[in-house]
Order: sequence, then structure tokens, then C-alpha cells
Amino acid sequence: MNTTDKKLADAQAAAAVSMAEARESACEAKTAVTDAASAAKESAADKLGDIKDAAADKLGDIKDAAADKLGDIKDAAADKLGDIKDAAADKFGDIKDAAADKLGDVKENGSDILDKVKGFAADILHKGAAGAENLADKLDN
Repeated sequence: MNTTDKKLADAQAAAAVSMAEARESACEAKTAVTDAASAAKESAADKLGDIKDAAADKLGDIKDAAADKLGDIKDAAADKLGDIKDAAADKFGDIKDAAADKLGDVKENGSDILDKVKGFAADILHKGAAGAENLADKLDN
């Protein structure tokens, strides 16, 4: 073998070794990148899980607080409605009593007027009857 062939063979052998080392280095780099990506993915999933849990807890607290407030509003409204109902019942009772009193007055006044009309009619009838008797007496004489 001549020197050029030997140099070529040495260069080819060195290239083959460099190629193998490059492949091994690329595989190691690929494994390192894959491991780092998996670790990042797990870390991100854990962080998202923590955020999700914290948000669920916060929303639960907000929901409970809103339910308490709505319960308080409902109770206050029920109390006010009860007060309004009681006040209305008292007012309607007063109106009913006043109307009953007025109706009693109307009945009493109407009865008095009816008694006066009856008395007046009785007087007229009595006077008419007395006048008829006088007239009959005069006609008989």
C-alpha cells in the first residue's frame, strides 16, 4: 500500500470512528432532550393540576359565600314580606271596622228615616181617615 492509500484508509477509519461517535452523541442528545421534555411535561401537568385545584377551591369558596349572601337576602326579604303582610292586615282590619261602623250608621240613619216616613204616612192616613169620617158625618146630617 502506498502512502496515499494508507492515508486514505486511515482517514476512512477515522471518519468511521467519528461517525459512530457522532451517532452515539446524537442518540445521547436525543435521549437527554426526550428526558428533559418529559420532565417539563410532568412539571407543567403538576403545575396545571395545582392551578386547577386552587381555582376549584376558590370557586367553591365564592359559591359558598354567594349562597350565604343569597340566603341572607332571602331571609331579609321574608322578614320584610311578613312585616308588610302584618301591616296590611292591620290596615285592612281598620278599614273593615270603619266600613262596618259606617254601614251601621247608614242602617241607623236609614231606619230613622224609614220610621219618620212610616210615621208621616201613618199621620196622613190617620188624618185622611178622620177627614173621611167628618165628611161622612156631614153627609149623613
